[in-house]
Amino acid sequence: MLQLPVYLDNNSTTQCDPRVVEAMLPYFSELYGNAASKTHSFGWIAEEAVETARAQLAAIINADKTEIIFTSGATESDNLAVKGVFENIAEHLITTASL
Repeated sequence: MLQLPVYLDNNSTTQCDPRVVEAMLPYFSELYGNAASKTHSFGWIAEEAVETARAQLAAIINADKTEIIFTSGATESDNLAVKGVFENIAEHLITTASL
């Protein structure tokens, strides 16, 4: 039986798996830090967590961990993909303005 409401915007955001929430909880409270900060333990711990996640994801999809790139969202991901194609394959890039 259909239960309302039905969520149809999973491209925008998707429910987080409870196992992911459980694994992430320490990083929202006591182990928070900027993984790009190289001068203190908060950053080192965060970087280690990101690298562990990168290795776990790579193993799941049979990739090399250097092939896994985390971005902050869809626009950054799209731009990275377009730039990668342009720099490695395309000779010309044509774009249009958003309306």
